[in-house]
Amino acid sequence: MLARLTERIRFSTWGRGFVRDRRANVMLTFALALPVLVAAAAVAVDYSFAASTRTKMQAVADGAALYAARELQMAQTNSARIVAVAQNYVNSRLNDVSANTKVDTSALTVRVDRDKDYAFKFGNVLSGNTVHLHASATAKMSSGLPLCLLGLDPRAAGTITLQKNARLTAPGCSVYSDSTSPQGMVSKDDAVMRAGSICSAGGRVKSKDSNYSPQPMTDCPVISDPLAGRQGPTNFTCNHNGKVISGATATLSPGVYCGGLIITNRSQVTLSSGIFIVKDGPLVVNGGSSLKGNNVAIYMKGTGANLTFATSSTISLTAPKDGPLAGILFFDDPSGASAPEYPPRHDKPGKSPREHSILSDDARVLLGTIYLPKGRLIVDATRPIADRSAYTVMVVQQLDLYDGPNLYLNSDYGATEIPVPKGVGPYGAPVMLAN
Repeated sequence: MLARLTERIRFSTWGRGFVRDRRANVMLTFALALPVLVAAAAVAVDYSFAASTRTKMQAVADGAALYAARELQMAQTNSARIVAVAQNYVNSRLNDVSANTKVDTSALTVRVDRDKDYAFKFGNVLSGNTVHLHASATAKMSSGLPLCLLGLDPRAAGTITLQKNARLTAPGCSVYSDSTSPQGMVSKDDAVMRAGSICSAGGRVKSKDSNYSPQPMTDCPVISDPLAGRQGPTNFTCNHNGKVISGATATLSPGVYCGGLIITNRSQVTLSSGIFIVKDGPLVVNGGSSLKGNNVAIYMKGTGANLTFATSSTISLTAPKDGPLAGILFFDDPSGASAPEYPPRHDKPGKSPREHSILSDDARVLLGTIYLPKGRLIVDATRPIADRSAYTVMVVQQLDLYDGPNLYLNSDYGATEIPVPKGVGPYGAPVMLAN
């Protein structure tokens, strides 16, 4: 009995010693391995941070390329400006990353390369090394359908509206509404909107499937004003005051028509080539009168400077083929263009944009770009409008077609010497990342 007890004590003592030895060995092993484990963890953290930085660099490169490539659409742009746009985009997001931007105006591409030497924050306890990070993105303006109508109002119901028997015919180009309203685009009753493509940043309203051809895409990305960089005249010294032509045949010279220009009582007026500034008053053609002119631009400036082409008028106008407003037929100065004297439409509450009306039953030549960034254009006639124009482009805040007009937006850009402003027409195609 005593022998067995003695044996158990010996075994117990040996066991505790063995355990102590094992613990000591584990502790020793752990102590020896700890620096390696810490270093490995540090390196893993470093590479995780580096990978995160690389991902962010790629996202910024993608954004910079897309953002800069859109400048290819803008008027009066150049490679230096496009490079600056890309660099500013990068600097606003990653100000410690070097940038290299290459612009190919022939291929309509912008390539953005971003490089950074990432210094290890923890792993350098072992290596002291850095890792080189590189991100590259190329954006290209696609060869999609040209942009021939853009409604800029971002919130209105019916930024582009057709009703009753109205027709919008634009078979070779794209119709686009920037309104994010669920009713941002409207075609109802027996109206028909026909285009190469139709897109709404919000929703669309219809009375029947035949109101659209093809059916509009919805929730499209908003397009910024492609002509926002276009500059108008700067000299507004009056050449004429309250000019009225009644019952006469006349040829008018370019200049500043303060107080507006009224053509009435069966007058026949021809505009000489150049820029006509209608300031602080309307341009009105009514009473069976006609207004014709080639290579002319009409610039509207100040309070009440809107245009009205009445039902019985005859209109035939083409935009300049060169000069500061090349390709621009009508330009409504956006500064102060909203006019409280015009009551807002009942279904478009709020401050009303300045209203312009094309009601003529004989306005078949409107060749060029109609740019009314703060204006509402009302088209209402019983005969085709602009159907004899090689091309017509519209960038307006709002567009309304009533009753029975058929507004043609042709896109035969090669059939005329009148240039298409960058940002619209064939220069208004979507921008996307290239593979």
